[in-house]
Amino acid sequence: MDQRVVFRQFSSRTDAEIVRELLVANGVEGFVVSDDCGSVDPALQFACGAHLLVDANDLSEAERIVTESTAESMENEGKGNEWT
Repeated sequence: MDQRVVFRQFSSRTDAEIVRELLVANGVEGFVVSDDCGSVDPALQFACGAHLLVDANDLSEAERIVTESTAESMENEGKGNEWT
């Protein structure tokens, strides 16, 4: 990584990790940074949240991945429950 930049800020480490996994699955490396004493005191996240960092060169690709995933989720949300 040349230069890491903040891609998104989240209210919890868990939310940031979910998006990080989406990026990693699509070939974009990401890192979650959170001031929560290494997950020992999760309440500290409420003050600053968690930041997802990506390489500056991967910023546009990360945006594309998240945008497409969000659009796909929105499409599937209106289809109803196929299990009932």
